[in-house]
Amino acid sequence: MQNQMSFSPGKLILYYKMELAKHILNLNKYSIEETAVYCGFSGVANFSRKFKQEFGLSPSAYRENGLITGFKPEDWKIPLSNECFNKLIQLKSEYKWLAKLLVIIIDNLDNEAFSIEILSNKLFMSPSNLNRKAKALFGFPAIRLLRDIRLQYAAELLMLEKKSITEAASLAGFFDISHLSRVFKQNFNCSPSKYKYDNNVFPFVDLLRKEL
Repeated sequence: MQNQMSFSPGKLILYYKMELAKHILNLNKYSIEETAVYCGFSGVANFSRKFKQEFGLSPSAYRENGLITGFKPEDWKIPLSNECFNKLIQLKSEYKWLAKLLVIIIDNLDNEAFSIEILSNKLFMSPSNLNRKAKALFGFPAIRLLRDIRLQYAAELLMLEKKSITEAASLAGFFDISHLSRVFKQNFNCSPSKYKYDNNVFPFVDLLRKEL
């Protein structure tokens, strides 16, 4: 029932209203009051409340500062870098849902049964709505975001904490060594055992945990 409601016409209409509102605010030709009326909101207070719920800042703050743009394909890649970390911290300060998402992911890194369905439920969203938001910021769905953070954490466990591959697989939420090895090699272009001795890694997940 909850998933059906998340696909309701009302939610779709609100999404398009918000996109139209952003466009009008960017033009900087109309007042906040005029923007609220033009986009079909019942008043400025209602418009401002819903806008802040969606984007984490008021319409006036958006007009003044704009939303931080999301990641470009070259910005987010394994292994995750210092620049990538700084960008993510900026984004989480503007998008409350993203800050909550990161806390939930970090708290469940060692839970191999953790899924996008569980994540979206904890965020009070449907999986499709979560993926829409993730794609808008990262260019890919939430499942990849979860996977990449787990992979990065596994690399940090291997390099920085000198964990065994078995320990890294367990602590990063992979089913077993073979599962970690297969996904690791696809993204790092080498096996976990080779990476452990031949590479350096930025402490992305460790620093992120301290920021949340």
